[in-house]
Amino acid sequence: MKKLMKWCILTIFTFSTGQLSAAESYGAAEDPLVAEVLGMEIRTKDANLMQAVIGQKLLEKYAKEHKIEVSQKDVDLYIANLDTFMAKDRKERDVKMLETEEKLKAGSLSAEERENLQSSLNVLKSLHNMEIQEDKEKAKDPKGLLKDKQTVAKTFIKQNMINKALYEQYGGRIIAQQMGPEPYDALHKFLKEQEKNGSFKIIDKSFEAPFWEYFTDESKHSFYKEGSKEAKEAFNKTY
Repeated sequence: MKKLMKWCILTIFTFSTGQLSAAESYGAAEDPLVAEVLGMEIRTKDANLMQAVIGQKLLEKYAKEHKIEVSQKDVDLYIANLDTFMAKDRKERDVKMLETEEKLKAGSLSAEERENLQSSLNVLKSLHNMEIQEDKEKAKDPKGLLKDKQTVAKTFIKQNMINKALYEQYGGRIIAQQMGPEPYDALHKFLKEQEKNGSFKIIDKSFEAPFWEYFTDESKHSFYKEGSKEAKEAFNKTY
């Protein structure tokens, strides 16, 4: 069985690709019926996909019930901050690329040092060339680019707002990760509660262990220290 993706990534993916329709069934008719969520059948052979669909449906319902909405002001601020960060990062990498080129001109380098520097330079040049190509594509469709940025911004902000609401309701430990803090115990309690009240049901029992693996195997997670400043401020991010 494939290693499950992080819950927040699964949810962000499904939010960013649009809400699932109100259809009575998700998936191909010929695929096995593995679960039901909020009255919708889920047909798939992929445990990750089942997990994503269940998570998206339940968290979207949670967001509606708690009136979680993203303001245009937050979206605009998120995009402005992201653009500033990306511009700074690009400038720093371009400087590093020039510095690496200069270092490679030295005749005193060992074979290993030269190989490592050349490898780093190749990566930096590849990123530089990709950005130049992206600049050309952006110039062709600036409105489309802005729309894409707004979609991504709204998705990430909404996910953080949902995470904050879950944490305030259920408490517990928080996972520290690149995609942002995740209310690990709160999400676990929420899902258990939803299962208990019949909001979702895993019909194919072979899919149960993969579904809950994210919460049963804690060795893969890095937690904020409980009671620490980082934990207390984890969901207070401003955009």
